Amino acid sequence: MSEVLKALKERRSVRDFTDQPVSDEDLKTIFEAAAFTPTARNTQAWHATVVRGLDKIALLNDEVKKANQKPGYERYRELAATKSYSINFHKAPAFVIVGVDSSKTDCYIEDGSLALGYLWLAAQAVGLGACWINQLGTITDEPEFRAYLTSLGFPPTHKIVGSLALGHPTKIPHIPTRHTDHYNVVG
Repeated sequence: MSEVLKALKERRSVRDFTDQPVSDEDLKTIFEAAAFTPTARNTQAWHATVVRGLDKIALLNDEVKKANQKPGYERYRELAATKSYSINFHKAPAFVIVGVDSSKTDCYIEDGSLALGYLWLAAQAVGLGACWINQLGTITDEPEFRAYLTSLGFPPTHKIVGSLALGHPTKIPHIPTRHTDHYNVVG
């Protein structure tokens, strides 16, 4: 089996990380691979901001909790109000926020999702694990949260598509049973 097919089949949502930091070298390798993400009309309009360190991720979490308490952001309000709530509930040492400039493409969700997939597979290739976190997209345009994102270097024109908790896995989850009837062939 090719290495690509093997990587696709072995990719897992890692939910248990060591406290070992994600190195600059690993990030460079991951983002060099993700630069080849296909995008609609080759706009390449996605961007990622990496927040490293549990202290900085905790500050991000505080901003997420505040934003989710504002009117109009009810989706996670009850969950975010609990003391134990954390966007980084897996305690990963790095948190990757991916967004796309929706003024440059009407396929921003698709393009950002593909970028997240490429990042995830590249992370696996260098021995890291990841878990998709989907809770920031709904609050992208809440003004105070947007100002905080901008202070992190996240482009002010980008909408968040998703995030990855990223780090060194303590264990790789077992391979769950997969459905194999997701397609049909005509002709």
